[in-house]
Amino acid sequence: MLKPHRLSQIHIEVARNSTDDFNLFHDKNRWNWIKHNPFNGPIALGFQLGCFIETQMEQTEIENHEQQQLHRDDFPFSAFELTFAGVVVAGDELHLDVKSGKHSQNQNGKLYSNRLLLKANDKAVILGFKRESEFNTVLLPAEIPLDVDWGRRADRSFHQSSGCFLKRKYMIVGNAKNFLTSAFAEQSHYIDEFSDRVKFPQMYPLSLVSSALLERAQAIGHDLVKNPMIYASHKLCIDKKQLASLKSNDVLNIVVSPETKVEGDQQKVSHVCVGYVQQNTPLFTAQIVLLPLASIVGA
Repeated sequence: MLKPHRLSQIHIEVARNSTDDFNLFHDKNRWNWIKHNPFNGPIALGFQLGCFIETQMEQTEIENHEQQQLHRDDFPFSAFELTFAGVVVAGDELHLDVKSGKHSQNQNGKLYSNRLLLKANDKAVILGFKRESEFNTVLLPAEIPLDVDWGRRADRSFHQSSGCFLKRKYMIVGNAKNFLTSAFAEQSHYIDEFSDRVKFPQMYPLSLVSSALLERAQAIGHDLVKNPMIYASHKLCIDKKQLASLKSNDVLNIVVSPETKVEGDQQKVSHVCVGYVQQNTPLFTAQIVLLPLASIVGA
């Protein structure tokens, strides 16, 4: 049975600093700059909570039992489908519930899925699925061109014909260790210099998407104080074999598609973000759905 963990402000600070996420929602000194902010203080990062889910699942009794039956090498991709139902603030107690996994198959291949629910003080914060998959569960949209050498393009630049934005980041071991600590994970289980072991958690490269989205927003003149956006959902998929091969200082080029309206909800917008380390072979693909804060506070 997983024990609960109590989030502190230092956990939020460490997550911010290790991912370069400068969103005011997480800033202990400037959270109140946000117009009509209903959260009354800094909140945990979405990807920080995702890392908590990832690393906690690896420690659950149910996961240990299932590993005896599940050949994870048969599933080259790891996927998360997360819907945000609330926020976490300093002092909240986190608890993760994970259901027994189920096998399924669709036209693209096989999947193995666990339903999950993350609660803060017994209230739902994130609900969704963690999946092992034979295929990439997030398709590349037509807006992201396949014939661009992103490594040769300037950081923080737009691709003129597609409108895609490029943010260049680096896989830094020290930042990954701090990010793990922010999510209550034991960093030595992933990164240990004495054993010459570097195993980046899946959520670490994915977490750098937040920085890319924020820098894109600034580049197009979006006012992050008057018109802040919050996460509605994440659909994430990462290539586990490529992730396992990454070393410190590897270059990560994050390509952010132009925003599109979400069908059936004109207030929500969606970006597909693709991380490239090896040219034209995505390390990850992420569909990020955002919602204006004003739409939920009636401003």
